Amino acid sequence: MGGILRWIMAPVMRGWVLNIERKFAGIPQPLDAPQAHSAGLDSHRILLVGGGAAVGWGVLSHTLGLPGSLARALTARTGRGADVDVFAASNMTARSAVGYIDVDTLRRYHAVVLTLGVGDAGRLTSPRAWRQDLARLVDRVLQSSPSGTEIYLAGIVPLASLPLFRTPLGALAGAQARTLNEVSARFCARQDGITFVPLPATPASESGRFRSASDYEVWAETLAARMVDHLQPEPGSPDSAVSGGSAARSEADTEEARRRALQALNLLDTAPEERFDRIVALASSALGTSAAAFTVLDGDRQWHKSVVGLTDTEIPRSSSFCTVTVLEPAALVVPDALLDDRFRTNPLVVSGPRLRFYAGFPIESPSGERIGALCVYDEMPRSVADVDVVLLRELALVLQNELWQSTGAAGPAADAGAVTE
Repeated sequence: MGGILRWIMAPVMRGWVLNIERKFAGIPQPLDAPQAHSAGLDSHRILLVGGGAAVGWGVLSHTLGLPGSLARALTARTGRGADVDVFAASNMTARSAVGYIDVDTLRRYHAVVLTLGVGDAGRLTSPRAWRQDLARLVDRVLQSSPSGTEIYLAGIVPLASLPLFRTPLGALAGAQARTLNEVSARFCARQDGITFVPLPATPASESGRFRSASDYEVWAETLAARMVDHLQPEPGSPDSAVSGGSAARSEADTEEARRRALQALNLLDTAPEERFDRIVALASSALGTSAAAFTVLDGDRQWHKSVVGLTDTEIPRSSSFCTVTVLEPAALVVPDALLDDRFRTNPLVVSGPRLRFYAGFPIESPSGERIGALCVYDEMPRSVADVDVVLLRELALVLQNELWQSTGAAGPAADAGAVTE
């Protein structure tokens, strides 16, 4: 589209976009925390950022939207768990996207998926401006991410597949979307660390629905098919990259970030709560242990928000198993503490409750800090094969979701009423 025509039509298109926004006001969208996961060990961590497909129009849960569909599609291909976090806003553009990303948390992720462009197409963003905005965004993400992190730029879904875009002005936006997709493909072909993934049109949604779960499944399969080669070759390397590389922080910085995250949750020294007690008791029962706890790390102490089978509500940090658990984003399993050099002289092992077995999975704050763990203990050792680590992870994520929801710290939610896919 020529520059003069774009200049003439831009005000008209802005008015058209506002009209579309009003029509979108009543469309359902996810009401839960902006995250989804699929069961498995050694989870891949994926960040999904954008408008359109990331918002989840037409479904009421991110589990049914693109995050959940992508998590399941990746697990089906890799055999590993997958956790997908979402930063979505329906009016997000390539220029505004960086403002939605907490760059300090990018070290957590193995891959970043961007679903951008519909808003830019509707506003007739020029190819030159689109390319420049993409370059700034990609540079910012790559500079703040571990070495080896890959970005996947999802193409703009053909707008003609949406009834609201089957108008003359919608056709103009659709033509601009095709142009921006072409620019994206060329940009990604010349730029290291980013892959362009065209997304197909999907069958028309059922009457009365803007999108349905089946649409997100189609797009998730398309993305997962391109992502799997990057995620699969070295299963152990991404986790080490998350805590190392150019994005690594000092121990003091990590502790300070954990302290701030814990304070923001207003959790410390609060009374026991049935919703947490229930999950902790279920962990102890399901994993067949004599004790379990939801713990957080506060300075030089480990404090138990919820505990069954143990009498102490806090212990010195120096005696804490969970201090080791939070070092990695995966479960820590100690089959026999007396045979483990890290814990054989621990006071909890040689005296007091005389614990021998421990398994814990880290609990994160909405900002990504590992603030504590859901853990189970027993006086009898057991083999690793007897520990259902997948179940422990599932229970930890249920508890984490409960924590996030109760504090109102669910992260940036999709805002209603803007042009989306």
